Amino acid sequence: MIKISNNTLTLTLHIPDGVKGYYRGTRFDWAGVFESIGYRGCNYAEPWFENYSPTMHDAVCGPAEEFSPIGLEGTSAGDPFLKIGVGILERLDDQPYDRFRLHKILDEGKRWTETTDTSVRFVHKIDSATGFGYEYIKEISICSDNSFSISHILKNCGERRLEGDVYNHNFFTLGRMQTGPSRQIVFPFKPEGDWRSEYTEVGFIDDGIRFTRELRKGESVFTGNIHEAGKGLEGSPNGFILSEASNGRSVKMNCAIPMFKTVFWSNHRIACLEPYIGFDIKPGETFAFDISYTLA
Repeated sequence: MIKISNNTLTLTLHIPDGVKGYYRGTRFDWAGVFESIGYRGCNYAEPWFENYSPTMHDAVCGPAEEFSPIGLEGTSAGDPFLKIGVGILERLDDQPYDRFRLHKILDEGKRWTETTDTSVRFVHKIDSATGFGYEYIKEISICSDNSFSISHILKNCGERRLEGDVYNHNFFTLGRMQTGPSRQIVFPFKPEGDWRSEYTEVGFIDDGIRFTRELRKGESVFTGNIHEAGKGLEGSPNGFILSEASNGRSVKMNCAIPMFKTVFWSNHRIACLEPYIGFDIKPGETFAFDISYTLA
């Protein structure tokens, strides 16, 4: 593991490794997988899942990013496709892609890390016969006593276009793994969206989401297209505040690139906001974006 810190903030991260790495699933980006986020005696990101396997699709904590699959169109079972941050994968069958299933990795590419006392840079290179190729640099840096950033630079070094989306699952626990009225979400806009069911235990308010009771084990809630009311899916301010009233802890997230939607998912242990942004990178072009987090 890699640990970076200053006087008050300590980030502990796992090193990507296809043989003995903590996370070897094929859903989330292997770079920047958090073990913990410690600030003033509180762990803001700890294992929220009750079981663990290195290949379990969501065995990750804190900020965790997933890129959409690229190159699936026109392929059949056994054909290769790209998952940025993971590598070249093999299509399992002719069923629609399922992010929750484990796929065979045909080419992991090359990886290395560079560290300082307060930052870690993960580099991932893919140079594939499929025509896909990239250099992806993800750097996590402590910016102040209570903030850190995640910067991304993705250069298309291949012959084929890289087009898709990326989101961050934001598995924050804020020192307490119980979802209920004390877990509060605030947006910089009035939200609207379509809930999966007619929930009575959760709903929108003028500036966020509130729970009316604690969720029980086995319960979950979901909405897939939160956006600024009246704007549709045209791009909304990309940020939120997630807080835990029982201990006064919170995390504020911000990204300068507008999101085209946010997914919200929660079970009895965790409540997650997942802002999506799109990208379309032609050969030779570069796509870059930063996410900042401020803890309180």
